[in-house]
Amino acid sequence: MKKNVFIIAVLCALLGLASCDNRQPDCKYHALTRDLTVMQVDWQWDASNKQFFYHFDLPEVTPYIYNYGNWTICREYNYGKANAYQVALPQTVYYTEQVDSTTIYYSQLIDYAIGVGYVEIVLTNSDYFYDANNPETMHFRLQLIY
Repeated sequence: MKKNVFIIAVLCALLGLASCDNRQPDCKYHALTRDLTVMQVDWQWDASNKQFFYHFDLPEVTPYIYNYGNWTICREYNYGKANAYQVALPQTVYYTEQVDSTTIYYSQLIDYAIGVGYVEIVLTNSDYFYDANNPETMHFRLQLIY
């Protein structure tokens, strides 16, 4: 019995040594983060689609990354502060607005489109409720993994 246990222990040790590989695995991916800020005055109005947008030229989004990579875009609140946090897009925010003596309820959808060489942030209000002002300044974070 002791002999069998010893033989099994030696075989296990040999198998363990044979399976050891001291090579470090090659890194198979890269990560890249870009901060994107849309200032209030920079929002563009698309009258045909009734939405605001801002177009970022980003050469970092190559055909390879577009075809084989992965990305997320988040809106970052409290940018540059200790209590900053992110919300992934698309995001729907619910608002109320007082017009004369009537309370108007509407939602705001913030979404994006991405293509080779660019990212476009799109903001649409439900019921196409827009006042005369552009949306507020917003900060976004693009995270690419490829």
